[in-house]
Amino acid sequence: MKDYYVILTGSKNNAGDFLIKHRAKKLFAALRPDREIVDLDAWKPFDAATLELVNNAKALILMGGPALQMNMYPGIYALTANLDAITTPITTMGIGWKSINGSWQDTYDYPLSASTQQLLNKAVNSGLPLSVRDFHTFNVLAFKGIDDVMMTGCPAYYDLDFIGKPFNPPQTFTKVAFSLGVALVDSPAMEQAMKTQILQLKQWFADSEFEVVFHHALNADTFLKAHSKGRSHNSKHRALADWLVGEGISYVDISGSAERLMEYYAGVDLHIGYRVHAHIFMNSVRKASVLVTEDGRGRAVEKVIGGTVIDGVERFKADFFSKVGSKLVPGFERYVANPLVFREIKVALIYEQQNQWRRLNVSHCMIDENFEVMKDFLARLP
Repeated sequence: MKDYYVILTGSKNNAGDFLIKHRAKKLFAALRPDREIVDLDAWKPFDAATLELVNNAKALILMGGPALQMNMYPGIYALTANLDAITTPITTMGIGWKSINGSWQDTYDYPLSASTQQLLNKAVNSGLPLSVRDFHTFNVLAFKGIDDVMMTGCPAYYDLDFIGKPFNPPQTFTKVAFSLGVALVDSPAMEQAMKTQILQLKQWFADSEFEVVFHHALNADTFLKAHSKGRSHNSKHRALADWLVGEGISYVDISGSAERLMEYYAGVDLHIGYRVHAHIFMNSVRKASVLVTEDGRGRAVEKVIGGTVIDGVERFKADFFSKVGSKLVPGFERYVANPLVFREIKVALIYEQQNQWRRLNVSHCMIDENFEVMKDFLARLP
């Protein structure tokens, strides 16, 4: 085997996680053909053989997703109990923060565990730049004193066949897709808001094929095999699928692979909804999309590529009493859903249609500019 990188990826079931890995490998093949890629599951601890494989690599790359969390190490990247046993340089590629509230002010004092700080310090001391997927994450690291960070965007933004290509606006919306968020698992208010939006959009697009998209598996056995503690998540999504059947609304499960996501959305004229990687994919192939945010992952997208982004949450209750209440009172509501999401979607789409989709053109130009940063990052790897 020629010189290689080891990448740690987190794709278990969510279609978006598979897209990240798929697009990252395409970038390596095009921009670093001098390196092979060894792909390992991030959540599996290193045994002796894996540690040897890692230490013989040119670099260990912690691949993106919302991995910059309190318990990033060992919760997201299991690695090894003794970080000093890893001797190869460590860096990140397109990682993002995970904040429910998601305000810019939350980047100033973002909580990270001591073990996570230890991992980040080891990466910094490796001498390689760190790559993040948005400016909120960039600012989190800046306020932790980490300054060699590049805002490359998520690898999923970059379809090499579309970089620099113009946007051809849709003349008609033959097929419209609505992607579900995950806040409905914990929030009756967000569940009801999504149902209302689905019914309103179904009526507005009465002359189009309209479908609701699940990015996580609906089959309980499939989902729980990947997420053993996700029974509530799965049951809530299956209940919503049953509701869709009762309303006569079509739905589709695209979980489990990048190919299913790409093939599905390639046939869609307009995406509306909460899944960040549906929005990223649609923009990457120069298609129309409106992102509705439910947390900091979505809110961060607007600073990266602009575009049509609507807050789906007016407020998340993060005060002390709400935190206690959510632990003591079943069904305690911490989300205040935005009741005007459908109206905002309608206003935004009518405006874009009347003005040659200027905001989407800007988004695609920003993707092209961010791609230059991604190229610079990959060139700096050993």
